[in-house]
Amino acid sequence: MASVLAPAGVLSSVGVYSGHLSVPLDAFRAGLGDPTIATTLCPGGKERMRRLMRLVQTHRINLRPLLTHTFTLDNIAQAYDLFESRREGVLKIAIRVC
Repeated sequence: MASVLAPAGVLSSVGVYSGHLSVPLDAFRAGLGDPTIATTLCPGGKERMRRLMRLVQTHRINLRPLLTHTFTLDNIAQAYDLFESRREGVLKIAIRVC
C-alpha cells in the first residue's frame, strides 16, 4: 500500500468481504504516511441487486458483452489465474457446473 498512496493519501475500497479484512500497516508505523482507509459495502445492498436482476430478467440490460470467458468448475483454478493476470482481454468469467 505504501508504494501506491501519496503521503496522507486515501485508500477507498467498496465491496463485499467474507471475514476479517486485514491491511498491513507496518510501513506507516513511523508516522510518515498518515493514510486514511475507507471501506464500505456497495450502497443499496440487496434492494439494488434485486433491481439489477429485474433489469436483466426483463432484457432491459444486456450484460453478455461483459462475459468474456467461460470455464467449467473442474477448471476453476485456470479461471482464477486468467482473471488475476488480466490476460486475453478478460473482464468477467462464467463458471459452469455442468
